[in-house]
Amino acid sequence: MPSFLIILAGGESRRFQQDGLGRVDKCLFPVNGEPMIMRIIKQATVFDEIIIAGGVNSSKYVNMGLRVIGDSERFSGVLAGVDSASSLNGVLVFSPCDTPNVTTDVFKVLLSNGPLSVFVLPNGLVESHLFRIDSSLLRTVINEAATHGRSRLSDLFRLSNVVNFLSPLSHGIKLTSFLNVNRRIDLMGFNLRGPIVFTNDVVIRWSDPPLLRLLRGEGDAEALLWDEARVYVSKGILSLAAHALRDLERRGVGYGAVANAILNLIGAEK
Repeated sequence: MPSFLIILAGGESRRFQQDGLGRVDKCLFPVNGEPMIMRIIKQATVFDEIIIAGGVNSSKYVNMGLRVIGDSERFSGVLAGVDSASSLNGVLVFSPCDTPNVTTDVFKVLLSNGPLSVFVLPNGLVESHLFRIDSSLLRTVINEAATHGRSRLSDLFRLSNVVNFLSPLSHGIKLTSFLNVNRRIDLMGFNLRGPIVFTNDVVIRWSDPPLLRLLRGEGDAEALLWDEARVYVSKGILSLAAHALRDLERRGVGYGAVANAILNLIGAEK
């Protein structure tokens, strides 16, 4: 199957802006003299094609001579670009435009772990914007998300039967490769917060993913999502555990409080 790198570059870079200065597209902001997005493109030699999910910024990338896809109308935010890419046929690797230190080795590991794989940092934070998925699987899970009004990128992993959660430490990949630039201060360097809980690759298999069963009205929400969260906690995949607990907030505010505590512990903003 052909392989595609889809660079997610459709955001408005709100957190990256500075008062008194004109609006900046952070994907084009120079790091060591090169726009962040071009640093990623230079590392993408293992792909058959590179495509930019440009969103509101599409015209800029068209003018740069890059292949661009627009946003899907049935989602907003990052899922709009992911959904648009689901029309492709092949192996899809998604990368945000604001990971200027990502390397070819990161892409190689993702390509070799199908049909769905994603990196998890040692503190249990899933790098959900940097993942590999076969196009046929993407169409299946994103259609489920659309049908049930789900809007989180992490739902793609929670709705899948098999996910390869990859440890950078197991593959000799430097953690600085995962520097994510949301604000200007992030350019100062990589900072890992929280305990070390994930150091080896983990494959999680569900005969029927708990979230999918819940959305289809099968079973009790509290039992399904609590079991899902416990599996993620036991494997050290803390950010997905937090997302499962957030879905239980209507059943008790304590679930949401625990979810927020986990996300704060590991420095997750979403």
